[in-house]
Amino acid sequence: MFSVGQTVYHKTRKHSGKVLECDGDTVYFVQANGVELDFQASELTATPPQARNLAEAPPDNLSRVLTIGDITPEHHRVLAVIPQRTMQSVVSLFERQPNAGRFSALDVARKINFIAEVTAVPYRAMKEFSDRPGTLGLMMARELSVRLATAI
Repeated sequence: MFSVGQTVYHKTRKHSGKVLECDGDTVYFVQANGVELDFQASELTATPPQARNLAEAPPDNLSRVLTIGDITPEHHRVLAVIPQRTMQSVVSLFERQPNAGRFSALDVARKINFIAEVTAVPYRAMKEFSDRPGTLGLMMARELSVRLATAI
């Protein structure tokens, strides 16, 4: 079994985090982005997954910059479900920058790139949680609150 504080990895390579609690065969852990998950112990391992080749290496989602050519209707949909208060804070941060202009004048790619930068939530995570805007807002709030505090 796993111990509290130990890092665990889901066998699909999609999730990892620090163990919060073990209850019977259920392991509760928190990911680096603050999201808590639970899985059966048989679905987890303490050994980090190794990429078999570079094509399987986990992507660096924070450094991925979208261009206008990447934008699909899905990007517009994801942008539309970002909670209003989160967007207000993002707009405020953007427009406080010297010579930034209006956030509303940006194209979708630049808006998503800025949101990913200031919230530390990559587009892939935004898309994954777009059906749960409350959870998405909580994920974004952590880094956003730090940015807002330093901007004041």
